[in-house]
Amino acid sequence: MSGFRTGAAVRRIVVSTLMFAPFNAPLRKKLGIEGIWNGYTPAVLLTVGVFEVVMLSGQRHQRYYKPFLREKPIIIESRDQMEELSHTVELSQPAVYADIFGFKYTLKDEETNTDPLDTAGARFRLFARTIKVIGTTELESLRPHLHGKIEEVLQKAIANGWTSIQTTPTMRDTASDPLALYMFGRTLTENPRFMGSLRRYYMDTIAYQGAMQFFPRFLEGYMFSKTTQDGQALKDLIVMLKEAMTKPDGGWEEDESLKRNLDFAFLELCQRPEYVDLIREEISSKATLDAKTIGTDMPILDSFLKESMRLNPMDDLAIRRKSLSPYTFRSGSPHIPTGTITSVSSYNLMHDPHFYPDPNRFDGLRYTRKTISGGGEEIGGKEKPNPMYGNSITEVKREFPVWGFGGHVCPGRYHAALVLKTAIIHLVRNYDFQLQQPGMAWKWWWDNLAMPYEGTRVLLRGRGGG
Repeated sequence: MSGFRTGAAVRRIVVSTLMFAPFNAPLRKKLGIEGIWNGYTPAVLLTVGVFEVVMLSGQRHQRYYKPFLREKPIIIESRDQMEELSHTVELSQPAVYADIFGFKYTLKDEETNTDPLDTAGARFRLFARTIKVIGTTELESLRPHLHGKIEEVLQKAIANGWTSIQTTPTMRDTASDPLALYMFGRTLTENPRFMGSLRRYYMDTIAYQGAMQFFPRFLEGYMFSKTTQDGQALKDLIVMLKEAMTKPDGGWEEDESLKRNLDFAFLELCQRPEYVDLIREEISSKATLDAKTIGTDMPILDSFLKESMRLNPMDDLAIRRKSLSPYTFRSGSPHIPTGTITSVSSYNLMHDPHFYPDPNRFDGLRYTRKTISGGGEEIGGKEKPNPMYGNSITEVKREFPVWGFGGHVCPGRYHAALVLKTAIIHLVRNYDFQLQQPGMAWKWWWDNLAMPYEGTRVLLRGRGGG
């Protein structure tokens, strides 16, 4: 266990607990933090501190808290069953995430519809088709704005010479600000109050989600109030969105996977400088870096990012669904009782040696090779065509279920990939970077979710003439 990390976590627990105590009200008043400390701050510090100590104190699967999934989910893996899992209306995606993220409170002004007879599935497919057909034609017009927003975020964080930055918050803003520009337009994203509420809403949701793994359900309303100042960020966002739109018709869910994918990819680059050189060479070889080139003609960058996503998965499980009524798969099994979670093991699929030889090794050029070598009985010991060769980062495959599968595949994956690639290209072209403390762990596991440490720091400096 890292004494440095644990010490900081323990300090957060001690400070937040003592300052939150009723007998310290005079001290809080003297320090001028009475109003702030009575609400949001102590609960968040306490939650984060307990979380870090708990997660640093044991092995990955050693539990000191209530897991998201109280019962082990039913795992399916065949292609046909994955298609069926994705399409079947009795197996609900919203119901799963309503439980995990506490939508009753975190989206309390919106209704989470889990009715299997509702037309939401048809609307989603129409929306996904529209995004794919029309949205992708606008990628090039979007790209310069994304590039400008990324540059703006990084210039604020990085001074002249080597600068130490906290990686996770910086990458979070580097991903979030361009996405917000795409989702909400320039007027709202240039409003500091809107962007502040947007960032805080994300942190509020994570804090509340974490707190509820330590406290019983009957306290969920109280804990929501304490960790989020009674959902003030969400209330502010709804007010501003209603002012900006003449016909508001729903909420917005920020792409958490993009932020963590960017964070992990950047950290992988920091400790693998040989790939930085290869990506720089690929960038230099292109006559232009328009959206089409970035999207379809950068195989080394695609391969590196896919390998980072494979070995740093957002979730060990994919295509999570909760049964709204008893359901039996068409093959006759398995049978899914009401309320049971069914999912796919993305970890197993993305570590299958038939598709990924030496699956635990990071190989940033894995998807650029036309053949895969033998070298092991598990894949037959002979060279054979590489089934993952040439797959772009946005391609949907059973063996790479990052974007989902079937009818509910992520419709915004082309835009997310453009933001991710544009950010990495900008960093590689314009900055040198390295881990401030090489060898220190930079991720941990929260149930089945891979999480970057908030405190990981990276040194960056501008490249001469970059």
